[in-house]
Amino acid sequence: MTLHSTWATRLVAVGAIALAGIAPTGVAAAAATGPATPGVEALAGPGYRSTATTVDYDCLVTFPGGSATMPYSLTFTVTAPTSVAPYGIFGIAFDPPAITPNPAFQSDVRGVELQFRLPANATLLGHVLHGGSNLGGSTPTVERRGNVLVLKAPGPFQANAPFELPTLAVGLLAGSGGVLLSSTGGTGVDNPSFRWTRNSVSPGDPPGTLRPLLCEPPAPVTFSTTAIG
Repeated sequence: MTLHSTWATRLVAVGAIALAGIAPTGVAAAAATGPATPGVEALAGPGYRSTATTVDYDCLVTFPGGSATMPYSLTFTVTAPTSVAPYGIFGIAFDPPAITPNPAFQSDVRGVELQFRLPANATLLGHVLHGGSNLGGSTPTVERRGNVLVLKAPGPFQANAPFELPTLAVGLLAGSGGVLLSSTGGTGVDNPSFRWTRNSVSPGDPPGTLRPLLCEPPAPVTFSTTAIG
């Protein structure tokens, strides 16, 4: 799923939000579980823009006899307003890309995590998940760590088959002033912005050997910028 500025504006809340309003034209919307979230409705309104941002990660991989760092890139589509009034309610949507695990390194991957850092000068009102594809019965969840939200999917996801994690939409309350920045959420390979565990097919690994992929960009990458005022 890709988010566009032409979203329909209708959102249905019956205990949980059905995010029909953030499905692009021609794509069926799926119900999302989560709290009724002020600010998410605005994602379909004027003043919002969608930006594609590529994150170039350095990823630590291990194999029999050692480890190495390899590059990996993911391009996210993030939707946020250009500006918001002081103490105004607004939303940000983080749309991950489809990912295809490379069969040269793994037979499947599991424990997929993506970290998103929310603006420091805003208060989180709630979040919802919408969409995703080829999740194979895996139910994604969100964990909050301060002003970082971690999108998790247990998997497993088979190699050479694309899967897409759901869009994470958040409702926020702006502070009194400044600039509202969202970005990658990790701090290093001990707390990475992107990770999974691979079912290794490296030579020398017995079947069923699980090894981590731990990915962090050289510096935090900004996803969205919103001015207060």
